[in-house]
Amino acid sequence: MRESLLLDIDTGAFTVAVGERGHILLKQGEEDFTQLEVPTQATLTAVTIVGDNIWAAGHDAIIIHSPDRGQSWEIQHNAPELERPFLDIVFFDEQQGLAIGAYGLFYQTSNGGESWESVRHASFLNPYDREYLEEIRKEDEDFYQQELESILPHLNRVSVASDNTLYLAGEAGLLAVSTDLGQSWERFDIEYTGSFFDIKMLADGSLVAAGLRGNIFVMQQDEQWMYLSTCNTATLNSIIETQQGVAFIGNNGVVVNATLPLSVSDYDPYASTSSCAVADGVAVTTTESKSALLNAATVQGETLVTAADGIYSLSLD
Repeated sequence: MRESLLLDIDTGAFTVAVGERGHILLKQGEEDFTQLEVPTQATLTAVTIVGDNIWAAGHDAIIIHSPDRGQSWEIQHNAPELERPFLDIVFFDEQQGLAIGAYGLFYQTSNGGESWESVRHASFLNPYDREYLEEIRKEDEDFYQQELESILPHLNRVSVASDNTLYLAGEAGLLAVSTDLGQSWERFDIEYTGSFFDIKMLADGSLVAAGLRGNIFVMQQDEQWMYLSTCNTATLNSIIETQQGVAFIGNNGVVVNATLPLSVSDYDPYASTSSCAVADGVAVTTTESKSALLNAATVQGETLVTAADGIYSLSLD
């Protein structure tokens, strides 16, 4: 079972990985991963742990919950008629959480998932689309809501920083910040329109985002998004802090390691790949299997990575 497609992993007092056909694997202490029985066969794309609680989300807009380390499960949300998957889920404590996904899918809960409220955030759109929608809203609120739902981008990843601050990465150059645990959002201004799949605040205060075709952008103290040149064109799926700095993992088994502070430059969308220069402190390698690397967690000092063909132990030093 560990050789099947696994899409996400989270760890606390125990570790959980999720993936295709509703597979959920659990590891406690020195034990190996074991598969749990769950009430769905929908592909699960994301998992989060708080205490003994596990929430997993995925296709068919499904959210399932276990209060007891996977011994029992309940379906909290399931809406296959939406034809939209959840792509990430996060809980801030045992009561407050949110789940995000395709076409602006955004649900929040304040009662541990007993009920989920759907919210549409126009702030995720670029300024031109927001201006267009506001003109519509003056004439017809119902049509405004329909148009908003139809043009919202995919929401790929939400990252918890500190206090009440969250960061979000999505389609069409979407990077956003919330300072009230996701109740409201402000979109960052960045001259890039490709998809982002992860965003993370690093120990030195830098904010990094990575995604399509290996693009990595960095915001440092001057609050301007700059570019980290790696000469890698494989899509990057996740960001992992390391002892030396930060690592990015992605398709084709690509691993990009970079030391802090990151050596950034201006972004040139027309730069020739033939004349690309790797930034100082950056090293690009690939795993032997070259399977897509999707997410990672540090378990007892070991980096475990979920991949297209199972779970790997990956050295990032």
